[in-house]
Amino acid sequence: MTESSHARREQCDRTLAFFSKDLGISSASIEYGSGAPDEKIELGAHCTITQDSLAVGQTRLRAMLPSESEPALLKDDLGYIPQSGSDEKVWIKSAADAVYIVTQVDGWQGNLHIETAQINSGRTKFEISDSQIRTASQFLIALTKELGAQG
Repeated sequence: MTESSHARREQCDRTLAFFSKDLGISSASIEYGSGAPDEKIELGAHCTITQDSLAVGQTRLRAMLPSESEPALLKDDLGYIPQSGSDEKVWIKSAADAVYIVTQVDGWQGNLHIETAQINSGRTKFEISDSQIRTASQFLIALTKELGAQG
């Protein structure tokens, strides 16, 4: 297992930029929780994005155990659908109130949760498009590759 020397701040800054620019979510901010922004990712880290004090999304990066052939959370959840069209493995699960994306890159697992029901977009309900989901998948692959596997 390879540790990442990148800081959580890098993960969180990139996640915030994705939520702000690619999803168009205004007034989003970073919630670090109990961890400090300058802590190293090492074998794993998470970042929560909030809007109006509500969690609207999250990224998680984690080094996979040598015994894991795919991300552990896929094992008991048949709701995740494998996607094609990418060099890396990606699974997506869509629910009425959220979209969950998982990737596996060079021994690292990346997760992205978009809590669509919590997002205040000025409309009655935030709608995420297929194009935004594809962009989210590519964002997660790049995040996992650059901060985890290559860390």
